[in-house]
Amino acid sequence: MRASLDLLVQEYRRKGVLVDTNLLVVLMVGKLSPAHLRNCRATKAFTEDDFWVLHRFVGLFGTLVTTPHILTEVSNLSGKLPDSLLRQFRAVFREVVNELFEKPLAAEKVARDAQFPRFGLTDTAITMIAPKSYLVLTDDLTLYRHFEQTNVAAINFNHIRTSGWT
Repeated sequence: MRASLDLLVQEYRRKGVLVDTNLLVVLMVGKLSPAHLRNCRATKAFTEDDFWVLHRFVGLFGTLVTTPHILTEVSNLSGKLPDSLLRQFRAVFREVVNELFEKPLAAEKVARDAQFPRFGLTDTAITMIAPKSYLVLTDDLTLYRHFEQTNVAAINFNHIRTSGWT
């Protein structure tokens, strides 16, 4: 597993990594403080160690890729943070957005795609822009399995967790 992770990093280091919604929330909440992961419904399943592994992993790539749909979900999920953290989170969000490469894709086009009934807007947009362009980093098992079956470069964050990668 470790060898295949290293090969994917090597291949996509310059092209970029597309970070799925939950993991992007983990990165942003963790930038406030990894201890705050337990304060957000979307990140309770992640530990401080997970944040540091994720932070180091995405740091290997020259470009972090996102979509407007992912950013909207991140913004919506942040609304579930305690009020005391929400303003701080939005300040971090503002900073991080400036560091991302946003790949727009019209919702109308995404909704016409054959994958839309299965995946919805955000994940269908990912299936449309990632192939042969970006490595996808996700914790969504259904999406990851789809990429496995269609030979699209993807990593399930849970594989990084269990591979001993640091």
